[in-house]
Amino acid sequence: MGAVNRAGEKLPGAFELRNAMWETYKHEGPTPFDPAELKLMSLEHASAIIETKVGRAEISKFLERSFDCDKPLWNHVALPYLEPKAVFTTNYDELIEKGYKEHSAVIDVICDDRKPISPRVPIYKPHGSLSHAGQSIGCGGLVITQFDYFEMISTYRKMLERTIKTFGGKCVLVMGYSFGDMDIGSELYRLRQQTSDTPWYTVFPRDDALVRKMYSKRLGIEQINATVESFLAALDDRVDFLPDRLKYSRAADLRSRGVIQ
Repeated sequence: MGAVNRAGEKLPGAFELRNAMWETYKHEGPTPFDPAELKLMSLEHASAIIETKVGRAEISKFLERSFDCDKPLWNHVALPYLEPKAVFTTNYDELIEKGYKEHSAVIDVICDDRKPISPRVPIYKPHGSLSHAGQSIGCGGLVITQFDYFEMISTYRKMLERTIKTFGGKCVLVMGYSFGDMDIGSELYRLRQQTSDTPWYTVFPRDDALVRKMYSKRLGIEQINATVESFLAALDDRVDFLPDRLKYSRAADLRSRGVIQ
């Protein structure tokens, strides 16, 4: 959230991406496109229809243009200093990878079910990555249609299980993810039942007691009401894990020097 691509456009969310793709490839006629005409059609269903019309290569090009960023946000350069044992992201972009360039750790981007290369930090990307966009689904190609999801369900399970087991029972931190999709959300739910002794936290900006109760009671996860950026800044204030040059107070300087967006 908050990042822009090389064209200066904000990275789209699911419905924004659905609308943009439909307007570009499917909408016809003299009247302007109205997103309401799609009603509750999901991104993955709309993408499957568009793929039938224009083909996989054209969709990949559209996604690459939409999500290609030249610089990370501040929270992406801060993240590696938490020294995570593994990172799991459903995003296509390379913001996390670009953030790691400010850290000494070597990463291993994994888009299939292979084991990570030790001692690199595995970055699991089950929905594919821009760095692998030209590959087939399951080998890094960008997962977007409903049929792509069908192909990847078993791979999700393997990736998630490896990710959770890597943490060694210390802590699982879920940032900016709502558990709203059924495939990954259901697998996280299953794994949570097996790791009840491990503290899990989820970070997103919503101050709602019922939401906190639902996450705590049904998932065993404590919600922290904050953006990822404000959470990492506050955590650094408490435990001082960032080097001076990357402190949140230096964000404006980092931006002026072209290190971050």
